[in-house]
Amino acid sequence: MMFEDGAGFCPWHKRDSSFKAVHELTSVAPYFIPPWGQRNVFEDEKKKGTAYTGLVVMECLHCGKAVVLLESIAILPGRQPDDVPELRQQRIMVSPAPLARVLHDSAPEVIRSLFVEASTCAEAGAFRAAGVMYRAAVEELVKEQQATGRTLYDKIESLKGTLSTELVEDLHEARMLGNDSIHDGLTYSAEEVEDVAKLIEEAVLILYVQPEQKRAMREARKTRRDLAKNS
Repeated sequence: MMFEDGAGFCPWHKRDSSFKAVHELTSVAPYFIPPWGQRNVFEDEKKKGTAYTGLVVMECLHCGKAVVLLESIAILPGRQPDDVPELRQQRIMVSPAPLARVLHDSAPEVIRSLFVEASTCAEAGAFRAAGVMYRAAVEELVKEQQATGRTLYDKIESLKGTLSTELVEDLHEARMLGNDSIHDGLTYSAEEVEDVAKLIEEAVLILYVQPEQKRAMREARKTRRDLAKNS
């Protein structure tokens, strides 16, 4: 669930952060229908329960700005008297308006474009589409890294020795997310899809951002040395 345990991605300063709830309303109108698919949570007549939508205001402990969430909750009692009630809960950010995640400019444009499209799908709740597009971004990334092989699995495996073992595993995670989404119709949660987005961001940081930063620092030091020699 979004911002569960007071942790999440801050849409203001674009970093993972800690949050605290500063205001809550147990019921808001008009009623907001949670995106749990087409089935109504009370479609089964044997299940009796309650559902409501509340509002939660979270404050980022880093930048101090507020995030407003709609919190939809359905409480479904068990079928037997002693069963523990089932709780279904989901939050959607309504302020600030969700924006697509973006990759650093040092990454190739085709990878950035596919990543933004994937993030846009995720923000719209189209998690299977997001999985497919994140996979496409990884396919372009490994192609740009001169990977070889017939399948995406083979291409990622071919980068072993060039990339760290952890990075190769992260790329496989994004590959499997896409495969499950497009071939098996499996829908992951928002948090699981976001985690894969973070893995891709970390890969871009290692493969593109850090080398570019090091190059810029080398050039800055060279310029400083040259100026010192000519002064």
